[in-house]
Amino acid sequence: MKYGTGTLYIQKHAVLFKLSTSQTCPLCPQVDSALHILSGCQHKQIRNMITERRNLACRMIFKAISKTGSLGSCIVSKDIGSNERMAMKKLQISETAESRIVTKWLFPPRFPDKDRFTSSRPDFVLVTRLLHRRKNTNTTN
Repeated sequence: MKYGTGTLYIQKHAVLFKLSTSQTCPLCPQVDSALHILSGCQHKQIRNMITERRNLACRMIFKAISKTGSLGSCIVSKDIGSNERMAMKKLQISETAESRIVTKWLFPPRFPDKDRFTSSRPDFVLVTRLLHRRKNTNTTN
């Protein structure tokens, strides 16, 4: 909320209030800003906080999908933090979603395994049945 209202305390404010003489981040050598604090600081502790905040949001979405009943079994892969954290939130992990690597059948037939293992891993993959509607191809002349 502070980011949205422009009241997030950053080094620019510290300089303005004469509490600091530098606008650089106190943790890393980059210029401090609200965006830097929320997603750009490369300090290990800040990166871990950003990752955990993201994983927490994903776990909340995962929990909502799991509780719908019919969609919970459609999750085939997940990479939203450790299994211990999932268990702490009392989230059931289906056996099909244990792997952090996206299953081979979701890729095109000739997609190299090397690329599949190194490609970006989604937070979780939800596979549902796709219903095709047949277009009426009968035309009358």
